[in-house]
Amino acid sequence: MRVNCPNCESKAIITSRENQSAGVADLYCTCTNTKECGATFVTTIAFKHYLNPPRKDTAQMAASLIKNLSRAEQLELVGSSN
Repeated sequence: MRVNCPNCESKAIITSRENQSAGVADLYCTCTNTKECGATFVTTIAFKHYLNPPRKDTAQMAASLIKNLSRAEQLELVGSSN
């Protein structure tokens, strides 16, 4: 992950991280442009949403949906995949 300085847009180094909650953390950063900037700052990073859910979650969701089908619907679903 790359963080840029909000002042000069130079690359910044993450010096530490403090988790605020599940999926949200404060990143303590230092600008690498020490001659002209040298800012230290805190930025927040947060998980937003999946573009593609984890395989385990997808498989569990599919199994749950299949269990809710009648036996005839389950057999029809399996037969239509060939």
